[in-house]
Amino acid sequence: MIIDSWAESRACHVWIQEQRSGICPGANMQHLKIFSFESQGSIVIVKPRGEGSAFRYQDLHLETNVIRSQISRPGVQLLVIDLSEMEYFGSEFIGALVSMLREMRSRGSKSCFCCANAQMQQVLQNMSLFRLWPHFETREEALGYLPTPVQA
Repeated sequence: MIIDSWAESRACHVWIQEQRSGICPGANMQHLKIFSFESQGSIVIVKPRGEGSAFRYQDLHLETNVIRSQISRPGVQLLVIDLSEMEYFGSEFIGALVSMLREMRSRGSKSCFCCANAQMQQVLQNMSLFRLWPHFETREEALGYLPTPVQA
């Protein structure tokens, strides 16, 4: 692991502890470098940014844990992984995404992928990930994966 500075490492650790303890529910997620994060009621959208192999492993690990703490909040029913900005990602990156998806599954919630290019679809298909979590061509289709409640 490479740490730029002790202060950076400590700041990340404190922030994660605050998230886990609920001190900062709904905290601003703009500090993330590898992922963008959106919350729309019971839906969370995670969008990997840029090249999936151009990151520090420590950053990937920290950001994945931060996102997992956010998707573990009560009321989150759907996680959408938007792959529209990804051209390629390695095994560490796939592992990080799968850990988020498994977190949702363990809570009985839904997850899916959307907007993957043809190359990314082939990689995910070869890994049989679409058997576990569906892929939708558009974000709108993915958002429709969570059924709306039927009113009596």
